[in-house]
Amino acid sequence: MKMFFIKPKKNVMFFNNKGFTMLEMLFAFSIFLILASFLPLSFRFLFHDWGLDERTQRLEWAVFINQMKKEVRLADDAEVFESRVTLKVAGQNVSYEKYGSNLRRRVDLKGHEVVLQKIDSVSFTRINGGLKMVVKDIFGEEYSASLYHYADWDISDVP
Repeated sequence: MKMFFIKPKKNVMFFNNKGFTMLEMLFAFSIFLILASFLPLSFRFLFHDWGLDERTQRLEWAVFINQMKKEVRLADDAEVFESRVTLKVAGQNVSYEKYGSNLRRRVDLKGHEVVLQKIDSVSFTRINGGLKMVVKDIFGEEYSASLYHYADWDISDVP
């Protein structure tokens, strides 16, 4: 049984005695460094979830507004200011006010409970039988809710 071996033909253009010059090596290395420098930036864009903050903000708003509705229903009286509301609940004054980029809740002017984060502006207005709240977040979304108290309370409006 005969075996035939195929010998690869040498091409003069690819096999020469000049070798890989220093200039070619520096050029190839500079291209590699440029590509490697863009790699961390591409990871940031590939793995960043752009809508996560906005979705979290909507969920936080839904939880907050349900808590606020409950507290307004339990309130005996309320004072509505432009950027603050004070509810009288079980003999305690519960106030909601903007503090930096947060909306905080305080009981009898004590404590600091953050109930909404990343907000740009908040406004409270008196409506018949309750109050209206408008919040604008740092993403440009505007949320509003009307909160009603079904018992007979007179909301005092302080300018």
